[in-house]
Amino acid sequence: MRLAHVTDLHFGAEEPAVVAGLRADLVAQDVDRVLVSGDLTMRARAEQFRAAVDLLDAVGRPWTCVPGNHDLPLDRPARAFEPLGAYRKLVDPDPEPLVRDGGLLLLGLSTARPYLWKGGLVDAAQVARIGSALAGPAELKVLMLHHPVFRSAQRPDEALVHGADQALRAAAEVGVDVILCGHDHVAAQVRLRGMVAVMSGTACSHRVRAGESQSWTVLDLDGDTLRSTVRHWHEGAFRALGETRWRRTSDGWLT
Repeated sequence: MRLAHVTDLHFGAEEPAVVAGLRADLVAQDVDRVLVSGDLTMRARAEQFRAAVDLLDAVGRPWTCVPGNHDLPLDRPARAFEPLGAYRKLVDPDPEPLVRDGGLLLLGLSTARPYLWKGGLVDAAQVARIGSALAGPAELKVLMLHHPVFRSAQRPDEALVHGADQALRAAAEVGVDVILCGHDHVAAQVRLRGMVAVMSGTACSHRVRAGESQSWTVLDLDGDTLRSTVRHWHEGAFRALGETRWRRTSDGWLT
């Protein structure tokens, strides 16, 4: 099983050369599915959503996404009464997809809230859904959300999603293998309660952080081995600049 983790595309603030390079690299890596953890757009405008969907469709593989805080409009009436209206119409009517595909079991959560602006929340109903939707058997169980559940070494002062601890507890209890998130625009991964938590950088925008370039992550599952490869934009192309091998044990995933 080969999965791509892509996040924070931020169409409206994209770098055209990086967009073209991302499209080419996703095709070249021959992934089974592209997982997108939010912020497809910069300002939740229709043309920005369409550009993001066009890019993902051009890869020629199934893709699944959740919204990020930038996918909610800044316009106050729309933000208050229909915050995910454009996302539902132009991207996916379901902002919290549940995917069963072969050995993959994936749950996406919508953590953006109109009253938090930048921050996010995993509420009690979403915590309960983690426990129910991800309880069945699978080769790889993945939980995906936009806001981070851990702090990266590059940006240690950034806030976590509200409800992170409860979400992590529920995920660990049902045997989640991988948690995917974005928002902070850096590439990082850590072990959390026996799970592998992965954060990727901004995929194709100019909004890079902490001296890093744009990035995305390849996840390769082979039995009880998971290889995570970060592909950074470097000298005009995406290149593998970091790899971590994880192994599944009775105590969870270890490097």
